[in-house]
Amino acid sequence: MTHLAYFENTYKFNDQAIIMASDKDESGPYLMLNQTIFYPQGGGQPSDQGMIKVEHHHIPIYRVKNMGDEVRHYTDQVYEHLIGQEGACLVDRDTRLLHAKLHSAGHLISNVMESLYPDYYAVKGHHFPGECYVEFNSKNGFLDEISIDLVNEEIERVIRKNLRVNMEQVSADKVNALCPNITYNIPNGQSIRMIRIGDFPFSPCGGTHVKSLQELQGLKITKCKIKKMS
Repeated sequence: MTHLAYFENTYKFNDQAIIMASDKDESGPYLMLNQTIFYPQGGGQPSDQGMIKVEHHHIPIYRVKNMGDEVRHYTDQVYEHLIGQEGACLVDRDTRLLHAKLHSAGHLISNVMESLYPDYYAVKGHHFPGECYVEFNSKNGFLDEISIDLVNEEIERVIRKNLRVNMEQVSADKVNALCPNITYNIPNGQSIRMIRIGDFPFSPCGGTHVKSLQELQGLKITKCKIKKMS
């Protein structure tokens, strides 16, 4: 299995890795590495992009995906002759930081909404540039009107406090205690990565995030739509 080095530091944009395989599938040619700082698309967050430098080759990385236990780095051609070679992995800095900000913003919106409107709980986040949203369900079936101004005022107030965004690996037996509303089971012996903004509740998340809310200054909700279920 590929070691997920991007878990360790959102702000690490270069690292060394060994090419373990090169093949193609229906999405195109790809590489597999022994470790990666490239975030694979998932959790509502798009993948990193960048380049791998091996010898005189500058290998573009267009997107990264999880396929079962594999992390596939999609590129322009099969590089079978480079298997076993070590290369320099370079993540596009601006793309990484934009995605991290959008993902952290989604978590902050969820935290603020759930604190202001306790009958609502977040069920889905989509953090792609230009199309970001967070989706909520109602615990009691009643759809209370949401004040965007109130939510934005609270978001601004919380950002001014410059809370830390903390991430840690938590063992399966502790997950339910930290997240009693989690809807899936974590196999014994495995751990799961958790994110927590300040004193807000823990949330399972494998994405990249900013270190503190200072980087989210100017965040605002622009639209709110309430959809009644039939």
